[in-house]
Amino acid sequence: MGSRAFFVRIFVTMIVSAGMAGTAYSNVFTGTLYYTYFTGGQNVWSVGFSYDDVAASASLATPHFIASTNGADGIIFAPNGNLLVGGQGSGNVYEITPSGALVNTQFTGTPSYHLALDPSGNSVYTSDFGGRLNKVAIPIGSGNTPQTITGGDNGLTQVAFGDAGAVFYVDGNPNGFGNLGTVALGTGVTTRLYSGVQPAHGLIYDPFTDLMTMFGAGETGTMNATNGSGLHTSGAVYGVGDFDQGAVDGAGHALVAGSGAITFIDYSVSHDITNPDHVFNFFSSGGVGFGGIDDVAPLVGLGSSTVPEPATLALLGLGLAGLGFSRSKQ
Repeated sequence: MGSRAFFVRIFVTMIVSAGMAGTAYSNVFTGTLYYTYFTGGQNVWSVGFSYDDVAASASLATPHFIASTNGADGIIFAPNGNLLVGGQGSGNVYEITPSGALVNTQFTGTPSYHLALDPSGNSVYTSDFGGRLNKVAIPIGSGNTPQTITGGDNGLTQVAFGDAGAVFYVDGNPNGFGNLGTVALGTGVTTRLYSGVQPAHGLIYDPFTDLMTMFGAGETGTMNATNGSGLHTSGAVYGVGDFDQGAVDGAGHALVAGSGAITFIDYSVSHDITNPDHVFNFFSSGGVGFGGIDDVAPLVGLGSSTVPEPATLALLGLGLAGLGFSRSKQ
């Protein structure tokens, strides 16, 4: 396990254990998922979620409308805590507050779909499907640098950051069967590793497994986060025919958007998202349907609102590290 994975897992354990203080033992995970609709209108929303991994019971709260933007697809958090939204065919990246106020807009010159925050926090990457890469400066509105893509693939859909400086990409149309590889951001040169992979559309790093994890065409997949080796796909569709993008919580759970549903995947025991312990499909909650749902914002790591402070880890990590060990013995 990489050091980044270790520290994020400790942080998630701290959050859960804080919620359990003074109560009987139970791992109840709660949080807020931010998501978009590709259907226009009121297209940026959030919804609370809860999962008890002892009772294997998942639930969603009533969704909350946040904002309407001129197109909405990819969604992440900026380092300042605001939301960034890819504006689809408008070619814009929007910065909005979590309460829905528009802060800034950056035009990229091409459609803007999935978003990926650079580890420096100084820029966000976006592209059209199979298009050039746009490096949008943060603060939003302060410029965009286009990057031509060449090599194994001449365009890409999304980039994602792995271990040891590795940068991976997906090249493909919605919502699956994409090509996977690595890309040198300085030159735009790609090295294709795999072709036509069913779950290759959304791509993220999962600190729970220390693997690159993908979502697409109703399946999940994983590969090594340093060199992309060991590709493994689920070979099963989890109750829906389509996945777009997913978010992991760093504790063995994922929430995935696609096919008019939010799919909750628990792999906390198997440690393998391609072989999950439990799967739940939510097509609506609180009278609000998920038809037209597109992407979800990260729950941990780059592009999320969860940023563990080193001082907090130093003070609390040792006292809580044993929680995961005690659970593994049960």
